[in-house]
Amino acid sequence: MIVLLLGTSLAPSISSPVTAGFVWYSQVALIVAGHVIAVYLAHSISLRLLRDPVHAFRSQLPMLVLMVLYTITSLWILAQPIVK
Repeated sequence: MIVLLLGTSLAPSISSPVTAGFVWYSQVALIVAGHVIAVYLAHSISLRLLRDPVHAFRSQLPMLVLMVLYTITSLWILAQPIVK
């Protein structure tokens, strides 16, 4: 119905060189890399502020657990099938 209204029924289809698998794997890699970088940066900032490695590590444990949960949730969402 929308195709008829917009007049795109005769438009040529455009083939993309990017496959769905590439998009999925790149999303997984970007999610994991982003979360690892966030934990690393937070830990390095806490080391700079607290100057005690043990105290800095203990102060970052709640964030580490939260980031692991974010990563698991994000990967679970990506693993869900797309239903139309």
